[in-house]
Amino acid sequence: MPIYEYKCEDCGTNLEISHGATEIPDIKCELCGGKMKKIFQPVGIVFKGSGFYKTDSRVGSGSKEKKQVSTPNNKSSEKRKISKKG
Repeated sequence: MPIYEYKCEDCGTNLEISHGATEIPDIKCELCGGKMKKIFQPVGIVFKGSGFYKTDSRVGSGSKEKKQVSTPNNKSSEKRKISKKG
C-alpha cells in the first residue's frame, strides 16, 4: 500500500498514513483533533547517465521508413552496374 502525507489544517502537524489508492480515510489530527488534508508531493524520478537522445534508440524502432528487402524475384530493388566500354 502507498504511503500518503497529511497536514492538519488547524495546527500544521504532518502525518504519514498508509492506505489504498481508492480509499478515502477520515483522518483527524492526533494533537488537536483538526481535519487533515492530503499533501501532494512530486514524483521522485532520477535519470542518471550522460543523457537520453533520440539517436540512442535502436535502428528502425519507431521509424516510419520501410526498408526494401531485395529478393531474387524482386527486380526493381536490384541495382545493376553498367559499365561503358569505349
